[in-house]
Amino acid sequence: MGKQSAVPLMIEWERYCDEHPQGNLREFASWLLNTLDPIREAPSVSVAEPLAAPDVQLPEAFQQDDDFLSWFYMSRLNRFVRSYAKSIMAEYSFSGPDEFLFLSMIHYMDRPTKKEVCMANAVELTTGVDILRRLMKRGLILEATDERDARSKRLSLTDSGRTMVQVVGKELEQLPHSVLADLSEADRRQFMQTLQYLNNYHFLNYKL
Repeated sequence: MGKQSAVPLMIEWERYCDEHPQGNLREFASWLLNTLDPIREAPSVSVAEPLAAPDVQLPEAFQQDDDFLSWFYMSRLNRFVRSYAKSIMAEYSFSGPDEFLFLSMIHYMDRPTKKEVCMANAVELTTGVDILRRLMKRGLILEATDERDARSKRLSLTDSGRTMVQVVGKELEQLPHSVLADLSEADRRQFMQTLQYLNNYHFLNYKL
């Protein structure tokens, strides 16, 4: 494979620096995706358009507040996802997605403690313990003493728990609505990078 010239990238970097003197490399990468990706030709939705429903519009002051809009959109996305999964959760007797997330996390973690599962799901310990207790009562998870530390107890899935993760996981994959909608591959990568950055940023400040 022939070597790719870095000159075009440097030209774009110079252009970006001229337009955004205070920018950084991460912001440059985002700008580059938005500027050079030919797929991104659809016009953006005007902030003046209704955000909640055709007959509901946010006050103009809220539309100018990025922090509020971020909270607003993420809260609604969370409700959309819960709505999509609601019937599946009910079919398998889960009170909500959190119970299935706990079960899935235990499946993919290496015999975690209760605290580790709660931390991984960013759920307060008391709330998480209640969720784990319900999963134990259903015979989906087991708690056993750690062989290396008798003071610690570890969680694992029962055969029923492993089967549940597989069955419910397959049904969730068949949902007609993708969380990422019809975003292009480039948009998906950019969105996931942003989500991961925000998750890591806030996790450092999060206290159970």
